[in-house]
Amino acid sequence: MPVGETQLIQKYLAPLAAPGGLGLTDDTACLTPSPGMELVFTTDAIVENTHFLPGDPPADIAAKAIAVNLSDLTAKGAAPLGYLVALVLPESPCEDWFAGFAKGLSSRAHGKILGGDLAVGGDVVSVTVTAIGEVPHGKMVKRSGARTGDRLFVSGPIGTKAAGLKALTDKAWTKAAGGDDLAELIAEYRAPTTPFNDIYARTIRDHASASMDVSDGLLIDLERLCAASGVGARVEAEAVPLHRNVRRLVEAGAFTREQAFIGGDDYVCLFTVPQNKAEMLANAGGIARCYPVGEIVPQAEGVQVIDAAGKPMAFGRRHGYDHFSADSRE
Repeated sequence: MPVGETQLIQKYLAPLAAPGGLGLTDDTACLTPSPGMELVFTTDAIVENTHFLPGDPPADIAAKAIAVNLSDLTAKGAAPLGYLVALVLPESPCEDWFAGFAKGLSSRAHGKILGGDLAVGGDVVSVTVTAIGEVPHGKMVKRSGARTGDRLFVSGPIGTKAAGLKALTDKAWTKAAGGDDLAELIAEYRAPTTPFNDIYARTIRDHASASMDVSDGLLIDLERLCAASGVGARVEAEAVPLHRNVRRLVEAGAFTREQAFIGGDDYVCLFTVPQNKAEMLANAGGIARCYPVGEIVPQAEGVQVIDAAGKPMAFGRRHGYDHFSADSRE
């Protein structure tokens, strides 16, 4: 016997609700920011065949939908207050599928679901999440604050998910590259993790002059940050952190740094820090490392990635993923 929408919501989603979600019994949620705080909003959609593959586990789909929005909040220096989740399916889901989806939400949203919508329509699964966060008044970090001389940082490895996607979609490459070592990369592509987001959000609030998350590729997103700030950038390719298995693939010639830099789906933070704060941050220990990868230069110098020989790396027309560019789909 099919389970109805209300029953699915109350059985699987209501236990994940934040107080402002009103037990998911109403059409709206109600939030009051903490004293001295401002609200920050972001929305991202993930769509089958574009952001995840047919047949991916529903728990992974839900986890990714939250992660891609949480990385946006973190890059603004904001802490998550809650998530609105709109799920569109091509047909009514079986209860097991929905239970898996709820499990994935629980693993990433941590009791902060505020509401959303369920619908049937179209040919593919899509999930749209609106994430709401809060940040101390006047402390949200924009893309537009970078200045010449600032140091450039990332909060985690680049290219992990690009390699994971290749392992999922290119069987011949996977076999040649050593499939047993790729499972961790595949898991990260399917259900990205955003570790220590609270620490990184605080670090960005306290130190960064400009910030955004890396979702479409390090190169294209850096170009976007630089365009918003009216500056250029110089990245030292060897300084960009890689997952240990991606590094192994690069050293074996099975994957390139160029692929890592334009692959997308990284969901780490890319941010700039004034010189007087950068050395302390670069040398800081702890579990939430910040990796210095380059510097901000005058806009006339453009955005360059410098290889180990000190020469600019050459990239083709594709600098990352763009939904509306044919180059991104080649």
